[in-house]
Amino acid sequence: MTAIAEYHHDTIDDPLDRLSQYYHGTFDWPTSIDSSTGEVHLRLGTVVDALIMRAGFAAEVNNFLVRHMFRVPIMVVPSKPADWVFLTGPRTTMRLTTWEDLVHIQVGWKRRSESLALPAPDGATEGLRWLQRPEPGMGLPPWTAVVGAARASSSLCGTW
Repeated sequence: MTAIAEYHHDTIDDPLDRLSQYYHGTFDWPTSIDSSTGEVHLRLGTVVDALIMRAGFAAEVNNFLVRHMFRVPIMVVPSKPADWVFLTGPRTTMRLTTWEDLVHIQVGWKRRSESLALPAPDGATEGLRWLQRPEPGMGLPPWTAVVGAARASSSLCGTW
């Protein structure tokens, strides 16, 4: 008896393709593969957006969000000091003073249509990793919820 191995075109052999399909299929996120870096990238602006802040302050913001019943997917970007990236729903219109507050408290963001690398869901790779993984079936928190939590957590902005 001879066994014949067949190749199925719908079978995904490439780990990057599998990772991209995981994020797109599970969360409906717009992903692409950057062949020059070997990373899966998340396109920001239409479905998902992100706010970036230093780890110490970000922990306070996350604590505020948890106390108010929000669960946010958070990535840790290795650097000195480390940055945390909070994934949110799409960006909304805000007053100029709110943008100024974010700059003042050193909360960053990327431009719409830019992308950021996504870590492997199992955290098997070095460097970029999930602090809080996204959960299937759970939507992203509104952009304004994370902005509000950052402003409320900052001693520079005072009380609102």
